[in-house]
Amino acid sequence: MPLFDRLGSWPRRPQHLPAVARLSRVAMADPSEFDVVEAINVHMKDDAGALRRVDKEKAQAQWQALAIAYRRLGVELALLPALPGHPDFCFAANPSLVLPLPDGSREMWMSRMTHASRVGEVAAHRDFGKQVGLTIREMPAHVLRFEGTGDGILHPGRFLLHGGVSPRTSRAAWAALAQAHPEMDVLLYRMENPKYYHLDTALAPLDEKTALIVPQAFETEGLEMVRAAFPRFFEVPPEEAALFAGNAHCPDGKHVLLQSGCKVTEAWLRANGFEPVPLDTSEFLKSGGSVFCLKLAW
Repeated sequence: MPLFDRLGSWPRRPQHLPAVARLSRVAMADPSEFDVVEAINVHMKDDAGALRRVDKEKAQAQWQALAIAYRRLGVELALLPALPGHPDFCFAANPSLVLPLPDGSREMWMSRMTHASRVGEVAAHRDFGKQVGLTIREMPAHVLRFEGTGDGILHPGRFLLHGGVSPRTSRAAWAALAQAHPEMDVLLYRMENPKYYHLDTALAPLDEKTALIVPQAFETEGLEMVRAAFPRFFEVPPEEAALFAGNAHCPDGKHVLLQSGCKVTEAWLRANGFEPVPLDTSEFLKSGGSVFCLKLAW
Protein backbone atom coordinates (compact mmCIF):
# COMPACT_ATOMS: atom_id res chain seq x y z
CA MET A 1 0.00 0.00 0.00
CA PRO A 2 1.61 3.32 -1.09
CA LEU A 3 1.56 5.09 2.28
CA PHE A 4 4.77 6.77 3.43
CA ASP A 5 5.55 8.59 6.67
CA ARG A 6 9.34 9.04 6.37
CA LEU A 7 11.64 10.01 3.57
CA GLY A 8 13.71 6.83 3.68
CA SER A 9 10.67 4.69 2.88
CA TRP A 10 9.49 6.78 -0.10
CA PRO A 11 11.14 5.38 -3.26
CA ARG A 12 9.70 7.80 -5.82
CA ARG A 13 9.51 11.54 -6.31
CA PRO A 14 6.67 13.63 -7.78
CA GLN A 15 8.08 13.53 -11.33
CA HIS A 16 7.89 9.72 -11.30
CA LEU A 17 4.14 9.69 -10.63
CA PRO A 18 1.33 9.92 -13.22
CA ALA A 19 0.35 13.40 -14.37
CA VAL A 20 -3.07 14.76 -13.41
CA ALA A 21 -4.89 17.98 -14.25
CA ARG A 22 -4.61 20.86 -11.84
CA LEU A 23 -8.03 21.63 -10.35
CA SER A 24 -8.89 25.02 -11.83
CA ARG A 25 -12.33 25.74 -10.35
CA VAL A 26 -13.32 26.65 -6.80
CA ALA A 27 -16.50 26.49 -4.75
CA MET A 28 -17.19 28.89 -1.90
CA ALA A 29 -19.99 28.66 0.67
CA ASP A 30 -22.14 31.63 1.66
CA PRO A 31 -20.81 32.93 5.03
CA SER A 32 -24.01 34.52 6.32
CA GLU A 33 -24.24 31.89 9.10
CA PHE A 34 -20.59 32.27 10.09
CA ASP A 35 -19.94 32.75 13.79
CA VAL A 36 -17.82 31.40 16.64
CA VAL A 37 -20.24 29.53 18.89
CA GLU A 38 -17.97 26.80 20.25
CA ALA A 39 -14.21 26.28 20.46
CA ILE A 40 -13.27 23.37 18.20
CA ASN A 41 -9.70 24.61 17.77
CA VAL A 42 -7.32 26.75 19.83
CA HIS A 43 -7.79 29.84 17.65
CA MET A 44 -11.43 30.28 18.59
CA LYS A 45 -10.78 31.63 22.10
CA ASP A 46 -8.99 34.83 23.08
CA ASP A 47 -6.20 35.08 25.65
CA ALA A 48 -8.78 35.34 28.43
CA GLY A 49 -10.44 32.09 27.35
CA ALA A 50 -13.58 33.68 25.91
CA LEU A 51 -14.99 32.81 22.50
CA ARG A 52 -13.93 35.31 19.88
CA ARG A 53 -16.58 37.69 18.61
CA VAL A 54 -17.19 37.89 14.87
CA ASP A 55 -18.10 41.09 13.05
CA LYS A 56 -20.52 39.48 10.59
CA GLU A 57 -20.73 42.48 8.28
CA LYS A 58 -16.95 42.65 8.03
CA ALA A 59 -16.73 38.89 7.48
CA GLN A 60 -19.21 39.12 4.61
CA ALA A 61 -17.16 41.89 2.99
CA GLN A 62 -13.93 39.90 3.36
CA TRP A 63 -15.54 36.81 1.83
CA GLN A 64 -16.85 38.89 -1.09
CA ALA A 65 -13.37 40.32 -1.66
CA LEU A 66 -11.95 36.80 -1.89
CA ALA A 67 -14.65 35.78 -4.38
CA ILE A 68 -13.93 38.88 -6.48
CA ALA A 69 -10.20 38.09 -6.42
CA TYR A 70 -10.82 34.61 -7.82
CA ARG A 71 -13.05 35.98 -10.56
CA ARG A 72 -10.48 38.63 -11.51
CA LEU A 73 -7.94 35.85 -12.00
CA GLY A 74 -10.36 34.07 -14.32
CA VAL A 75 -11.09 31.25 -11.86
CA GLU A 76 -14.52 29.69 -12.34
CA LEU A 77 -16.40 30.11 -9.06
CA ALA A 78 -19.37 28.08 -7.81
CA LEU A 79 -21.40 29.30 -4.84
CA LEU A 80 -22.94 27.04 -2.22
CA PRO A 81 -25.96 28.55 -0.43
CA ALA A 82 -25.79 29.10 3.32
CA LEU A 83 -26.68 26.15 5.51
CA PRO A 84 -28.85 27.31 8.45
CA GLY A 85 -27.46 26.37 11.84
CA HIS A 86 -23.98 25.58 10.52
CA PRO A 87 -21.64 28.45 11.46
CA ASP A 88 -18.52 26.78 9.99
CA PHE A 89 -20.01 25.87 6.60
CA CYS A 90 -18.13 28.75 4.96
CA PHE A 91 -14.91 26.72 5.42
CA ALA A 92 -15.57 24.78 2.24
CA ALA A 93 -12.26 22.92 2.25
CA ASN A 94 -13.32 20.48 4.95
CA PRO A 95 -16.50 18.52 4.06
CA SER A 96 -15.02 16.83 0.96
CA LEU A 97 -11.91 16.28 -1.14
CA VAL A 98 -11.96 16.35 -4.94
CA LEU A 99 -9.31 14.04 -6.39
CA PRO A 100 -8.22 14.44 -10.04
CA LEU A 101 -7.35 11.12 -11.70
CA PRO A 102 -4.82 10.38 -14.45
CA ASP A 103 -7.62 9.61 -16.92
CA GLY A 104 -8.99 13.15 -16.56
CA SER A 105 -11.97 12.28 -14.36
CA ARG A 106 -12.54 13.54 -10.82
CA GLU A 107 -13.80 11.90 -7.65
CA MET A 108 -15.35 13.63 -4.64
CA TRP A 109 -14.50 11.81 -1.41
CA MET A 110 -16.97 12.65 1.32
CA SER A 111 -15.69 13.63 4.75
CA ARG A 112 -16.42 12.19 8.17
CA MET A 113 -16.45 15.36 10.24
CA THR A 114 -15.03 15.13 13.75
CA HIS A 115 -17.41 17.56 15.45
CA ALA A 116 -21.18 17.01 15.50
CA SER A 117 -21.81 20.67 14.64
CA ARG A 118 -20.23 20.15 11.19
CA VAL A 119 -21.62 16.74 10.19
CA GLY A 120 -24.52 18.28 8.28
CA GLU A 121 -22.16 20.09 5.91
CA VAL A 122 -21.21 16.86 4.14
CA ALA A 123 -24.62 16.30 2.57
CA ALA A 124 -24.53 19.78 1.02
CA HIS A 125 -21.15 18.97 -0.56
CA ARG A 126 -22.45 15.62 -1.79
CA ASP A 127 -25.39 17.38 -3.48
CA PHE A 128 -23.02 19.87 -5.09
CA GLY A 129 -20.73 17.11 -6.34
CA LYS A 130 -23.65 15.31 -7.96
CA GLN A 131 -24.85 18.54 -9.58
CA VAL A 132 -21.49 19.17 -11.26
CA GLY A 133 -20.98 15.57 -12.34
CA LEU A 134 -18.30 14.36 -9.94
CA THR A 135 -18.04 10.68 -9.03
CA ILE A 136 -19.05 10.43 -5.36
CA ARG A 137 -16.92 8.20 -3.14
CA GLU A 138 -17.63 7.36 0.49
CA MET A 139 -15.13 6.36 3.14
CA PRO A 140 -15.48 2.81 4.55
CA ALA A 141 -17.52 2.51 7.73
CA HIS A 142 -14.45 1.98 9.92
CA VAL A 143 -13.08 5.44 9.01
CA LEU A 144 -14.42 7.73 11.70
CA ARG A 145 -12.41 10.91 11.02
CA PHE A 146 -11.64 12.50 7.64
CA GLU A 147 -11.82 16.23 6.94
CA GLY A 148 -11.34 16.52 3.21
CA THR A 149 -8.89 19.06 1.86
CA GLY A 150 -8.34 20.39 5.33
CA ASP A 151 -5.92 17.48 5.73
CA GLY A 152 -5.65 16.25 2.12
CA ILE A 153 -3.42 18.50 0.01
CA LEU A 154 -3.08 17.69 -3.69
CA HIS A 155 0.35 17.86 -5.25
CA PRO A 156 -0.07 20.16 -8.28
CA GLY A 157 0.00 18.20 -11.53
CA ARG A 158 0.90 14.80 -10.06
CA PHE A 159 -1.01 11.83 -8.69
CA LEU A 160 0.38 12.44 -5.23
CA LEU A 161 -1.49 13.32 -2.07
CA HIS A 162 -0.14 14.91 1.11
CA GLY A 163 -2.18 13.67 4.07
CA GLY A 164 -2.33 15.06 7.57
CA VAL A 165 -2.78 12.54 10.37
CA SER A 166 -4.36 14.88 12.83
CA PRO A 167 -7.07 15.18 15.49
CA ARG A 168 -9.44 15.62 12.53
CA THR A 169 -8.26 12.86 10.14
CA SER A 170 -7.16 9.31 10.91
CA ARG A 171 -4.50 7.26 9.17
CA ALA A 172 -7.29 4.84 8.22
CA ALA A 173 -8.74 7.46 5.86
CA TRP A 174 -5.49 7.67 3.89
CA ALA A 175 -5.23 3.89 3.85
CA ALA A 176 -8.67 3.74 2.24
CA LEU A 177 -7.66 6.25 -0.44
CA ALA A 178 -4.39 4.42 -1.07
CA GLN A 179 -6.22 1.13 -1.42
CA ALA A 180 -8.63 2.70 -3.93
CA HIS A 181 -5.73 4.12 -5.98
CA PRO A 182 -2.57 2.02 -5.58
CA GLU A 183 -0.86 3.98 -8.38
CA MET A 184 -1.01 7.14 -6.20
CA ASP A 185 1.52 7.85 -3.47
CA VAL A 186 0.20 9.23 -0.16
CA LEU A 187 2.68 11.04 2.08
CA LEU A 188 1.63 11.19 5.74
CA TYR A 189 2.44 13.95 8.23
CA ARG A 190 1.66 13.79 11.94
CA MET A 191 0.04 17.08 12.96
CA GLU A 192 0.52 17.38 16.71
CA ASN A 193 0.90 21.15 17.16
CA PRO A 194 -2.61 22.34 18.13
CA LYS A 195 -2.11 25.65 16.31
CA TYR A 196 -1.83 23.70 13.06
CA TYR A 197 -4.70 21.30 13.52
CA HIS A 198 -5.12 20.70 9.76
CA LEU A 199 -2.37 20.18 7.22
CA ASP A 200 -3.73 23.07 5.13
CA THR A 201 -2.66 25.51 7.87
CA ALA A 202 0.99 24.55 7.30
CA LEU A 203 1.46 23.51 3.66
CA ALA A 204 0.54 25.57 0.60
CA PRO A 205 1.69 24.08 -2.73
CA LEU A 206 2.32 26.69 -5.43
CA ASP A 207 3.41 24.51 -8.32
CA GLU A 208 4.85 21.03 -8.80
CA LYS A 209 8.19 21.98 -7.24
CA THR A 210 7.34 24.88 -4.93
CA ALA A 211 5.49 25.29 -1.64
CA LEU A 212 5.13 27.46 1.43
CA ILE A 213 5.63 25.43 4.59
CA VAL A 214 5.36 26.11 8.32
CA PRO A 215 8.24 24.09 9.80
CA GLN A 216 7.05 24.13 13.42
CA ALA A 217 3.89 22.28 12.37
CA PHE A 218 5.84 19.18 11.33
CA GLU A 219 7.80 16.50 13.12
CA THR A 220 11.32 15.84 11.83
CA GLU A 221 10.30 13.01 9.50
CA GLY A 222 7.48 15.01 7.98
CA LEU A 223 9.63 18.07 7.44
CA GLU A 224 12.26 16.02 5.61
CA MET A 225 9.60 14.48 3.40
CA VAL A 226 7.81 17.68 2.46
CA ARG A 227 11.11 19.37 1.63
CA ALA A 228 11.95 16.47 -0.69
CA ALA A 229 8.53 16.65 -2.35
CA PHE A 230 8.91 20.40 -2.95
CA PRO A 231 12.61 21.10 -3.63
CA ARG A 232 11.93 24.84 -3.86
CA PHE A 233 10.31 25.68 -0.53
CA PHE A 234 9.92 28.74 1.65
CA GLU A 235 9.70 28.34 5.40
CA VAL A 236 7.16 30.89 6.56
CA PRO A 237 8.46 32.90 9.54
CA PRO A 238 6.59 32.31 12.83
CA GLU A 239 4.91 35.73 12.95
CA GLU A 240 3.45 35.20 9.47
CA ALA A 241 2.56 31.57 10.15
CA ALA A 242 0.43 33.01 12.97
CA LEU A 243 -1.36 35.04 10.28
CA PHE A 244 -2.01 31.78 8.38
CA ALA A 245 0.36 32.50 5.49
CA GLY A 246 0.62 28.70 5.29
CA ASN A 247 -3.07 28.64 4.39
CA ALA A 248 -2.49 30.44 1.10
CA HIS A 249 -3.90 29.23 -2.23
CA CYS A 250 -2.28 29.33 -5.67
CA PRO A 251 -4.98 28.43 -8.21
CA ASP A 252 -2.91 28.82 -11.36
CA GLY A 253 0.78 28.36 -10.57
CA LYS A 254 1.33 32.12 -10.61
CA HIS A 255 -0.98 34.10 -8.31
CA VAL A 256 -0.91 33.41 -4.57
CA LEU A 257 -3.90 34.52 -2.50
CA LEU A 258 -2.92 34.95 1.14
CA GLN A 259 -3.69 36.87 4.30
CA SER A 260 -2.55 40.49 4.16
CA GLY A 261 0.36 41.63 6.31
CA CYS A 262 2.70 38.75 5.41
CA LYS A 263 5.39 41.00 3.95
CA VAL A 264 8.32 38.57 4.21
CA THR A 265 6.37 35.84 2.46
CA GLU A 266 5.16 38.27 -0.19
CA ALA A 267 8.74 39.39 -0.88
CA TRP A 268 9.89 35.79 -1.33
CA LEU A 269 6.99 35.09 -3.68
CA ARG A 270 7.85 38.08 -5.89
CA ALA A 271 11.53 37.19 -5.93
CA ASN A 272 10.65 33.69 -7.12
CA GLY A 273 8.31 34.59 -9.94
CA PHE A 274 4.94 34.51 -8.16
CA GLU A 275 2.44 37.32 -7.73
CA PRO A 276 1.02 37.68 -4.21
CA VAL A 277 -2.61 38.74 -3.85
CA PRO A 278 -2.97 39.90 -0.23
CA LEU A 279 -6.47 39.76 1.23
CA ASP A 280 -7.88 40.52 4.66
CA THR A 281 -9.42 37.38 6.20
CA SER A 282 -9.04 38.57 9.79
CA GLU A 283 -12.60 37.69 10.83
CA PHE A 284 -12.11 34.11 9.65
CA LEU A 285 -8.76 33.85 11.44
CA LYS A 286 -10.83 34.03 14.63
CA SER A 287 -12.15 30.60 13.71
CA GLY A 288 -8.79 29.18 12.61
CA GLY A 289 -9.08 29.58 8.85
CA SER A 290 -8.00 31.80 5.98
CA VAL A 291 -7.95 31.69 2.18
CA PHE A 292 -7.41 27.98 1.57
CA CYS A 293 -10.02 26.99 4.16
CA LEU A 294 -12.65 29.18 2.50
CA LYS A 295 -12.75 27.30 -0.78
CA LEU A 296 -12.97 23.84 -2.27
CA ALA A 297 -10.97 23.23 -5.44
CA TRP A 298 -12.86 21.07 -7.92
